[in-house]
Amino acid sequence: MRPPSRRQVSAGPLEPALAGTAGLGARSRAGTWRSEIAGRRALHTMVAAGLAMVLVAAARPSPLVIPSKGGWPAWMVGPFQGLAGFLPDDHLVMNAAFTAALLAMAGAYLVVLACAEHLPLRPVAVAVAALHAVFLLGPPLPLTDVFNYIDYARLGAVHGLNPYVDAPATVPTDPAYAFSTWHHFVSVYGQLFTLASYGLALLGVPAAFWTLKALTAAASLGCVWLVWRLARRLGRPPLTAVVLVGLNPLLLAYGVGGAHNDFFMLLALLGAAVWLADGREARAGAAAVVAVGLKTSGVLLLPFMALGARRRRELLLGAGVAALALGALSLAAFGLHVPALHKQAELVTPLSAANLLGLALGQGGATELVQLGLQVALAGVLAWLLVRTWRGADWITTAGWATLALVLSLSWEMPWYAAWVLPFTALSASRALRRATLALCAFFVLSFAPLTSYVLADVCDCWPADTETGQRNDREIRQFLR
Repeated sequence: MRPPSRRQVSAGPLEPALAGTAGLGARSRAGTWRSEIAGRRALHTMVAAGLAMVLVAAARPSPLVIPSKGGWPAWMVGPFQGLAGFLPDDHLVMNAAFTAALLAMAGAYLVVLACAEHLPLRPVAVAVAALHAVFLLGPPLPLTDVFNYIDYARLGAVHGLNPYVDAPATVPTDPAYAFSTWHHFVSVYGQLFTLASYGLALLGVPAAFWTLKALTAAASLGCVWLVWRLARRLGRPPLTAVVLVGLNPLLLAYGVGGAHNDFFMLLALLGAAVWLADGREARAGAAAVVAVGLKTSGVLLLPFMALGARRRRELLLGAGVAALALGALSLAAFGLHVPALHKQAELVTPLSAANLLGLALGQGGATELVQLGLQVALAGVLAWLLVRTWRGADWITTAGWATLALVLSLSWEMPWYAAWVLPFTALSASRALRRATLALCAFFVLSFAPLTSYVLADVCDCWPADTETGQRNDREIRQFLR
């Protein structure tokens, strides 16, 4: 009889146990990549990618910096001007380089988020500060909103006009006009923000521009600090919350880089959440109304805060007093005129979720019927979430879902709108909300990457605005830009 083979000898009653041990070892080795070393390397990658994005944008005038249509002055471009001048003078190459850096930054962000529990505070804080500094010192990315703020402010402070009645085209000789875009559109920005920007307008366009950029970066850092404080107060992992918000590529590149006023609204809302957690309901209500005065979309959070408050009457009293003061201030400054949000709500961005839904439904894009259907659906979702909050659900989680639903329902979407959702996602215990928010961020990264429009329009020949509905929506936008 032949002796048993080595394979036969190794096979025995211990094989299943050994195989199970090997499987555990493989799973253990697979999880070892989530470490401090991996997290630190990803942080370095994020800073390097962010710097690359700014260097590419500051190389020369291009669609990456839309205000460059009005000129390429050194005061606007910042200290990185021309440092990447070796890049070919080709918009496609620059779009590809910017997109590659954005995708690298987004991938590294996910790695940092996965490794957050292994990282010390200091390298994360340094990366947050460094990236804020990089995008603060770069040119305005990618749109012209910061110059729109200045142009509207100068209408009131310099020319004595009402920005909720008179469009920038009323004074085409203003030095901010060439750098702005919404020439035939009255202001959609909150009355409190507009009044606060009047003082900046008197400084002149360059000084107003850099002051707004600096204040935006400071407000963003303030939001990160409040998220840290609230996370500790609510028993959430504070460093993970800081990473989720403070290192998000959309907030950094498009929000801080573009100097958008959403951070001022969020700062007031998060301040209200801190006061609510500390049992100071009246102050929380007043701060929430201040947020609405800065940007009207902040009104969505007020009913959730009211239902989540222990002393609702005090919160509503504080909100009521603040609302009366804000109303009186707005009436004195602007009369009965308010931000033109109803006009903005009718506009459509080609790659918004609403427009893509309209395409999927065979409507060619976001028609009036599609937009109406989304508004009805949003109302239903908000009602359901409010009922859940009233029955005892965590108001921060339901507010996060509500804000996510609002962003997805808009036909006019911008990448920095992710900022509306992220702080509440970071402070919630809901994994489903976190996954949904990260999916939204991934959608925005891909849909607003500069190379995406080229791929869809010139390579795939499937640009959403090429349909009859898309062309009509595009004409609607262009009438305000000419």
